Amino acid sequence: MKHTGWRQAATASVAALFLVGGIATAGPASAAGGNYSCRNWKQTVATWSASCTIKSGQARAVTDCSNGKTIYGAWTGRGTWRFGGNCGKYFIVAQDTQGRS
Repeated sequence: MKHTGWRQAATASVAALFLVGGIATAGPASAAGGNYSCRNWKQTVATWSASCTIKSGQARAVTDCSNGKTIYGAWTGRGTWRFGGNCGKYFIVAQDTQGRS
């Protein structure tokens, strides 16, 4: 399930609102390639996190940053993990999780 943040072309007033209030994200995420779910999604301008439980297969975090860089987390197996991403001085364009068998 992909969670999309503000695009670089956002106006200053929209960017200011984003900085103050953050954005709402949907949850939970799951994928056909693995049996997992995520909850407690949190996001700031440049970071995000979620608590993900993997029952089978593997899953990882994916973060798209405003500088065009995509950051992939390590594939993790069974258990409960904190997923997230950090774009540093850039802002998050989208956050996602991926699963595989």
